[in-house]
Amino acid sequence: MGALQYRLTRLKRLLSSLPSTIYFNFHYLPFRQAVKLPIWLHKAELLKCKGKVIIDADHVSPGMITMGYREVSIYPNTGVVWENKGGTIIFHGQCMIGNNSFLSFGEKATVEFGDDFRNTASLKLISVRGIKFGVKARVGWDSLIMDTNFHPIYNMTKKKYSRASGPIVIGDYNWFGTGCRVMHSVTTPERCIFGMGTIVTRGCEAQS
Repeated sequence: MGALQYRLTRLKRLLSSLPSTIYFNFHYLPFRQAVKLPIWLHKAELLKCKGKVIIDADHVSPGMITMGYREVSIYPNTGVVWENKGGTIIFHGQCMIGNNSFLSFGEKATVEFGDDFRNTASLKLISVRGIKFGVKARVGWDSLIMDTNFHPIYNMTKKKYSRASGPIVIGDYNWFGTGCRVMHSVTTPERCIFGMGTIVTRGCEAQS
């Protein structure tokens, strides 16, 4: 793709979703950042827009964060659903979340996207506690990441409920294939690859 075609494509993307993009940027960001329109939304269904969005990066540029754009043709062009009930969302650089995605943040959630986070389609992310991605994380199609299971199980022997939520910490350069499931209280080291359909329910240790 030539430089001119690339710029025209980006302009077309921005114009196709300008109202929600303008609202989102000026609703969440300080004016000096909002005027640059660093966050672009496509077909955004904004269920709740509470909480905070912070861009903590050395350089803020137009369209450095995109959500909902169609990057993969095999999924519906349904954009992105945003539901923030009061959480804090922090972007540390460029971020791409593709079409047919759903993002839900609870009142006390803190979610951090490291620089160059990429998902091209159908990400389901649910947080009530905290999720932190290191730099250059890659999350494949149709993946689910949630720091709560919503349903604690009562242990009749110990007479107490099991833990139903816990923060997730994803190391730098992690790659999750299509259809992965990452559950609460998981911590991964840097440079991990999780194959298609992997269910991650506990922390991983780096191998020497």
